[in-house]
Amino acid sequence: MCSQKSWNLIRRLISFSIFFSSFFFLSCNKEDMLMNRWNLQSVKVNGSPIDSVQMQYHLLPKYTYYYFFLETSLNVETIVNGQYTSANGMYKFVNKSTLYMHFMLHDKKSEITAKIKKLTRRELNLQYDENGNTYFLKLYSN
Repeated sequence: MCSQKSWNLIRRLISFSIFFSSFFFLSCNKEDMLMNRWNLQSVKVNGSPIDSVQMQYHLLPKYTYYYFFLETSLNVETIVNGQYTSANGMYKFVNKSTLYMHFMLHDKKSEITAKIKKLTRRELNLQYDENGNTYFLKLYSN
């Protein structure tokens, strides 16, 4: 049976553990969470899932990867018809809930200002408007 001293020590360790894990979680900002390799899983246009044949190369689900690095560096990779293509670009936070991305892929310039609908260590959801359409992208990290 544990003594009162042992129980007090256990309570302190548990309290410290809860405080430390809360502190660690709160110290993670969006910039830190964004720096990762993101795999595009799905795209909806105006609320409907899209046919990947109709989409631009950087919107092909399961074959497109976004890499966000330090100092606003961005890399977009796609595999289309077995052919690998990569493009460098940049990103920046416009504010806490808006992300700007700029890159050129397959001779097409892409400038996207997207609302961050969800950002965790494993999931990134973006929404933006372009040419009268609303795009919703779901991305996952490993």
